Amino acid sequence: MWKKVVTAAMVLLFSNTAPIATADPVIAQPHSRLVFAAAEEVSTLHGFTTGRAPDPDTYWTVPRDLSAYTPELWRLLGQQGAWISVNMRWQRDFGPVPEGKPRFDELPAFLETAARNHVGVVAWLTVPYADGYWATEDNLALHEQMVRDFDVWARNIEFRPERVLLDLEAPLVDTAVSGNILRQPITAARMLAANIDPARQCEAMHGYERVVAWLEDHGYPTIAAAYSFLLDDLADGDTALSDGLDMPLPRPGTFREVAFMAMRSVYATLIGSDPGPSIHSAYIGDMRRWYGNTATFSLGEAGEGPYKDSLEELITDTRLAAALTTGDVGIYSLDKALAAYGLDGISKLFDSVENPLTGAELDSATAPSAGAAAARALIGLENTVTGAAVPLVTAGRGAAQQANTWPTTC
Repeated sequence: MWKKVVTAAMVLLFSNTAPIATADPVIAQPHSRLVFAAAEEVSTLHGFTTGRAPDPDTYWTVPRDLSAYTPELWRLLGQQGAWISVNMRWQRDFGPVPEGKPRFDELPAFLETAARNHVGVVAWLTVPYADGYWATEDNLALHEQMVRDFDVWARNIEFRPERVLLDLEAPLVDTAVSGNILRQPITAARMLAANIDPARQCEAMHGYERVVAWLEDHGYPTIAAAYSFLLDDLADGDTALSDGLDMPLPRPGTFREVAFMAMRSVYATLIGSDPGPSIHSAYIGDMRRWYGNTATFSLGEAGEGPYKDSLEELITDTRLAAALTTGDVGIYSLDKALAAYGLDGISKLFDSVENPLTGAELDSATAPSAGAAAARALIGLENTVTGAAVPLVTAGRGAAQQANTWPTTC
């Protein structure tokens, strides 16, 4: 494996390269710390688990399957005081629909049902697949328009989310490439080199800070999800790998919460073996250092990798995340967990977040594993090599730049 990693390093270095009403706002009811991502299952192709990006057209053309959201599920969510993070797609669910594309009105009735069952909703906003899907360095301008369109739509249907979530990730296609780094290192190296642009990285960071400020000014508490790779990136004092991935920087203090996606199933795919629950504790020191109590975990993918045949593994990781942090614990996703474990499994996951690991159980789950160390070492190597490549790649474009330092000097 490491021979392939070194190959990738060398290639990069030398490459030329809805009306809807929420619960009574006067009486603030406590909500469960467990927040499931929900209603994204339009396309099941995700880059890190398949190495492929979905057909861009399916963003518009494939209906959501919401058949699993039965009265029994809504009743359970309401009894648990649940919030769910609902995928809401610009130019499909809200905003102007491109000519020739269908508009889906799946969400207003869904949100109305959530409100009726006293289930809080986090608005997880995304843009078309072809534009990167998540919030990236490249699609800031789209997000500036998208949040305004969301505000108009939300007001029209009288929907007030508990929070708005921006997903700070690599573009969808680049995510698929990154997931294949050990199998296709040259392709991954070229992708990283092509994305390097420290000046643009600074522009994007400040731009998303303006987006967050706009949302907050309009009454939308805003949170973020981010790769835990960011924390490996910061270990040597620069942000080169985040730039190579086109992943915007969440400067501490910008978002009310940053959920780090230390997803055990993703790491198992990336390194070829299960790193165990300590992949989460391996990051907690860095999370606290830079983000304090605003740092949380997002776990997943339910029913995949080490969780495929074992609800107990996901329960352990949920209890671990609850022990290591004070905020919400995210799981990707409600749809996947329901398919894999059924309604009883969902109930057990809600129970588990109220029962954090302690004592010997906590010691066992946090004991460093070789897999966790290997995963962080791999990503750290990517960062080191990407940082060394920055002046070479940018000089080849006519103006040499250095990787941005951290704490950021942008």
